[in-house]
Amino acid sequence: MVTVTPLVRRSSFIVERVRVHAEELAYLWQRRRAARRSPELALHDFTYLAERIEAHLQGMLVAGEALGAMFGDVLRGDDRDEVFSAAWALLRSGRPDNARRVLEAFAAADGPVIEGFADALTMAPAVHTEATLLAALVHGSPAHAAAAALALASHRRLDTSSAQFGQLLRYEDPGVAALAWRALLVLDSSPDVPRPPFAEALRRPVAALRSAVLEVAVWRGEAWVPEAIRRLAADGDACALGWYAALCPEDEQRAVLELLSAQPVPQRVALAARLGRPQALAAVLAWMADPDPALAAAAGQAWERMTGLSVEGKRTSLPPAADADPIEEDFPVELWLPDLPRAQAQWAENGERWSAGQRWCRGFDVQTALTSEARRRVDLEAFWDFGARAALSGTRVFPPPAAV
Repeated sequence: MVTVTPLVRRSSFIVERVRVHAEELAYLWQRRRAARRSPELALHDFTYLAERIEAHLQGMLVAGEALGAMFGDVLRGDDRDEVFSAAWALLRSGRPDNARRVLEAFAAADGPVIEGFADALTMAPAVHTEATLLAALVHGSPAHAAAAALALASHRRLDTSSAQFGQLLRYEDPGVAALAWRALLVLDSSPDVPRPPFAEALRRPVAALRSAVLEVAVWRGEAWVPEAIRRLAADGDACALGWYAALCPEDEQRAVLELLSAQPVPQRVALAARLGRPQALAAVLAWMADPDPALAAAAGQAWERMTGLSVEGKRTSLPPAADADPIEEDFPVELWLPDLPRAQAQWAENGERWSAGQRWCRGFDVQTALTSEARRRVDLEAFWDFGARAALSGTRVFPPPAAV
């Protein structure tokens, strides 16, 4: 009689597949970080990206008790997103021993990976981490304290009136200070806590810090911030110029366009699209006729972003610069020039309606209303700009962007 020995399963998962899930999660997390305010992706694209990230996380969690042994060494790596991937999975496993691994590695980390830990500690439940985060806020290095503040704020466990947090907002390292300011973005302002040092922070000539401070001020509805943005934009501050485009009232659109004219081609056209006002539409239509192919192509993209109508025409290549690398000569930058007659026909058909509107994105007037269809179509930058305008006027129609 023939007998068959039963198959003995040595593992309930395939190690290589779990590691692939971790790599994909790290890659997609990097994309998510870059896409939070994308002028190209819509909210449903961002949601789909988040769903893919969650799916890869579930693929890692099948490792069960072996997860800590598999990814403990990754926690001590130097890649921010790989550290996030490992730390988030270990924290989401719900096991106290895995949380301890993450917290020990967090305490020993330095450099950019601290923000990877901050992302993971923010995104995961704080049931096993809150006590350590509170201790890090008081006793940790400034970078660790700022990361802990961001995570605690996301879990509504940060005391913004504490002396330690106030020191972080003023810390000399702008990266640390910016991380602390991001913690304020997720919390509602309260009259019972000290006023954040807005003016002091805005005087510091650091773009990333100013960006964080202005975002907090706008979403808190600070009455002084429109004038501060005008002043900073007039001085050439790039972040303030972006906010000026997003927030400017109808009677200041010409002033914004004058400031834009001094910007390099990509920024100039992108800011005009963010402005979205009727005068910006007219300016972009004129730029499409410019002999500079880079300006004309960028204008065509901005036109589609504002109107929702394609004007894609002939494909061309930019000539390499005189000092270009040989690789650039072999692979020149390719552009789609706009079909100017088509754009002019679209203006002839829709110009009266566009001119009567206030602020256009993907064919929707998004100055004062955001319909369900508009929410599905407009890009993330326009979506958050709509919420910021409402918040600045005194009404939060939805929460600000996620802290991570």
